[in-house]
Amino acid sequence: MAIIGKIREKSWLLVVVVGIAMLAFVIGDMNPFGTGQQEDVYGIGTINGEKIDEEQYNTFLNNARNNILQQKLQQNPNQQPALTKADQDNAAQQAWTTSIMLNLMEKEYDALGLLVDDIELENVLYGENGFTPSSLSAQFRDSITGEFAPEQLRSALEQLQDPQVNDVMQREQMIQQYNDVIDFVRQERLEKKYMVLLNQGIHATTVEGKKEYESQKTVKNISYVYQDFTRVPNDAVGEPTDAEIKDFYEKNKNKKKFEQEATRELSYFQVPLNPSSEDTLNALDKLTQLSENFRKTKDDSSFVIRYSDLKQFSSRKEGIAKPEGAMTQGFMYPASIQNVVDSAKVGDIIGPYKSNFGPTLSKVIGRETEHTATVRHILLNAQSDAEVADAQRKADSIVRVIRAGGDFEAMVRLFSEDPGSKETGGKYEDFTEGTMVPEFNDFSFQKPIGTLGTVKTSYGIHIVEVLNRKSVEYPVFANVIKNVKVTKTTADAINGFASSLIYDLDELFTNKTLEEKIYILDTFASNRNFPTRKVSVFDENPSIGAFSDIAEGKIFRSLYDENVKAGDLISSPVRDTDFFIVGMVSKKIEAGMPKLEDIKSTIVEELKKEKRAQYLVDQMLGITDLNTLATEIGSRVNSEGVTFSATNLSVGNEPKIVGTAFSGLMDGETSVPVVGNNGVFVLRVDSTTLGEETTDYSSEKMQIKQTNVSTLNSQFQNALMEMSDIQDNRKLRNLGIR
Repeated sequence: MAIIGKIREKSWLLVVVVGIAMLAFVIGDMNPFGTGQQEDVYGIGTINGEKIDEEQYNTFLNNARNNILQQKLQQNPNQQPALTKADQDNAAQQAWTTSIMLNLMEKEYDALGLLVDDIELENVLYGENGFTPSSLSAQFRDSITGEFAPEQLRSALEQLQDPQVNDVMQREQMIQQYNDVIDFVRQERLEKKYMVLLNQGIHATTVEGKKEYESQKTVKNISYVYQDFTRVPNDAVGEPTDAEIKDFYEKNKNKKKFEQEATRELSYFQVPLNPSSEDTLNALDKLTQLSENFRKTKDDSSFVIRYSDLKQFSSRKEGIAKPEGAMTQGFMYPASIQNVVDSAKVGDIIGPYKSNFGPTLSKVIGRETEHTATVRHILLNAQSDAEVADAQRKADSIVRVIRAGGDFEAMVRLFSEDPGSKETGGKYEDFTEGTMVPEFNDFSFQKPIGTLGTVKTSYGIHIVEVLNRKSVEYPVFANVIKNVKVTKTTADAINGFASSLIYDLDELFTNKTLEEKIYILDTFASNRNFPTRKVSVFDENPSIGAFSDIAEGKIFRSLYDENVKAGDLISSPVRDTDFFIVGMVSKKIEAGMPKLEDIKSTIVEELKKEKRAQYLVDQMLGITDLNTLATEIGSRVNSEGVTFSATNLSVGNEPKIVGTAFSGLMDGETSVPVVGNNGVFVLRVDSTTLGEETTDYSSEKMQIKQTNVSTLNSQFQNALMEMSDIQDNRKLRNLGIR
């Protein structure tokens, strides 16, 4: 049974199949969609119109969850693991991807006639007759040699295949585990055979090798003048006319780049769900009721843990309280109670009042003295020994200048490489002991005030002048802090306000076009300091993610109402955790060829780009002297050496510059103006440096083949998915929408 345990203890694992996590073994069944649901068109999703096996998906989902739980248990053996929402989402994505890839790969195997018969399976299981054993062999090793021990695996599988146990359920589970092991090994072998077939089709010819050699070794030394589209004045091109927009649409609407997915877009703004003054007073009243008991208690920490919503207690320096405006990340009290704090004795109660954490009741449980320093410094970055030595020599020179009467702040501006203090003349004021790196801290707190010297830290060499030190006594508070909870009365009032905004918008939308409605919504929200946002929902994979599950469900139901159309407002505010959502369906796009209104803004930008390009071409045309051209258009002459494989140029990503340089221009020849990705250029080939002549291109051929194999292995799964029509209907099905 110990050997069987080796398989059992791995039953939570996801194992790789076609590069995607696949479940190795099955433990139980968990169906998040319930049972007995009515047959529907989509199920949880479809691949090329065929419904995905829901039972298989649920098995994968259950095992993915178990996998995550087991990983957490291994990391924290003494803590009961639990799944977070992120864990649940991760498990669902693993199960979904695995379901899709198994479906697609099974069809690939069938189309190619790939199979693994029982004889081949036996050989792969135990590494016999020249076959490499499956990855399962890693779990069965000889304790002395560390080599694969096939007899251990054989014994374990025999016990699983014919378990000698009386419990019927346990027997069925063991048999199922056996079947899952066999399925896993068979799938792994099929994948390997498939990948061998793919890789066998990859070759590199001598011609390709020669071209690769030349692309790497041949250098074109070029000069060019480049002008970015953004440098074209707006009034020089004007706005595209309706006729131009329509003409562009008719000529380009069938192009692949304009093909659209079925999409719904929500434009919305959020009305914050902030507590009212009455809500705050309620929280302060609750604290007032605790005041006397807090004063009397002898166990302050237990009192804080029991009654405070922020359960933090410290009787040491971590509990120091400072007035607002202090340079601290911790607890701060308002300046208005400073006199009360100054006169308070240990055991006194202060408040309730509003601190930076919320309504607070404080008890003075002690006082601590905090030491601070104020210095100014110049940092010379250095890491290696050579850099440190050079920085030290430079720092010593600067120190001599300052001691001779030089302006410290002027030296900061000239030499300091610390962006955090450069604007303050290098000064760090009233920082607490222990907050800086040790060497800097020791110099600041141990050297006499007025000391000027150098300090080496992990950042480099610092020139430091100690300006001042202070010792300040602060109270230590035990704090009972209450969260201000929004009451139903307040939430109803904000809901009513958000509803009135919808009514106002509905009136403004009367007899308006979609374009006008979008403008009205943006302006309406902006005038009330509510920024507008947009979220797109794709029918193939409906998801929003910006809202809570309840709010998301309500929004989905509005977006997928069978009668909804672009320009419709969501009829009522949608409540989320901390705000209400006021939204409008701003797009409802069918898959395929776009409508003009759906891509009008894109067309306008394309036309503007064309106009800017033509404007620059007209300016550059006919001027072949690059210096003259640069002067005429307010640019400059760029010079650099490029190979055909070059990607980074001084003007950015402009592959046409490289293409033009290698287009056949002879040395000394100048191109016509060429329109690139982001600008227009005129280029001259100054000289060409050829690589050393050779007839051996074997290394280039090997490089090409290895690159192509790596690309194929990493991208063939995505290619299969992109070629398929995959519809993810899990979320809409859960909501009862589709």
